[in-house]
Amino acid sequence: MRMSVELFALQSKRVRSVLDYLGSHLDDEVSLARLADLACLSPSQLERLYRSKVGETPMVTLRRLRLKRAMVQMRQGRSSIQDLGLAAGYASAAAFNHAFVRQFGFAPSQTPVLMPHAAVLPALHLEQLPAREVYQLPYQGVIAEQRSVTGLLVGSLAVAGAKRWRNWMALDRDRPLGGSALDRVDVLHFVPAAGQPQDVARVDHVLHDGGLYAVWHTLGYPRAVQLTAVVEQIRRDLGCILREDARMLLREITVSGYTAPQERRFAFYLPVAHLSKRRS
Repeated sequence: MRMSVELFALQSKRVRSVLDYLGSHLDDEVSLARLADLACLSPSQLERLYRSKVGETPMVTLRRLRLKRAMVQMRQGRSSIQDLGLAAGYASAAAFNHAFVRQFGFAPSQTPVLMPHAAVLPALHLEQLPAREVYQLPYQGVIAEQRSVTGLLVGSLAVAGAKRWRNWMALDRDRPLGGSALDRVDVLHFVPAAGQPQDVARVDHVLHDGGLYAVWHTLGYPRAVQLTAVVEQIRRDLGCILREDARMLLREITVSGYTAPQERRFAFYLPVAHLSKRRS
């Protein structure tokens, strides 16, 4: 039996809440029971749902994130192996060493200068987006609730028979990088219609204008202070300035909803115009 849009959205919200909690509580005592309460499920129900969406159990995610953080800190020379092991939740250096080798394939003392699997983010560059048809749902409200719209959008696509998609969002004009959970935003969640079902119930089918954009890739959601530096780099290196008549766009590279915050990769599309054209 095909899953309803409402159930898809509810499941996505529950898994996302657990992932967000894990990603921001690496130094806390975390239990499966606490995570189940957060998701309003029993521990066994949460493990089944979480594994089906993420591919591992919540506690495996927690251990993996702690080990990845330990590796980063080790490369920075910030702590001893013993201290890093304790911070990662291991009672002894031997237990930490064993878990580290199992996760990465080498011992903590053999940590390379650069992680062999570390991805290099693409450089800042210009890209011309064409006008295109999209499936779109608007959202006006507090930041803490806006992900529910994503669940409704991709749930509607899934019920209609879509197999693959990438989430996009047209950001708030005045607060493009968000703020506190209770700040209000006006955003548009959308998915390009090409390759998707012809008819998706309860979702607007509209045409988005194209244009020239500077594309900025990030690991994790950036802060507003970083945007200021990127705008200056766009002017200096690309010879462009921001346009005020179009919104910034956000494309999530990772699978939306099922990745810890610090592992999410984004591409920000900043609408720009060439300085030479503005001066002419």
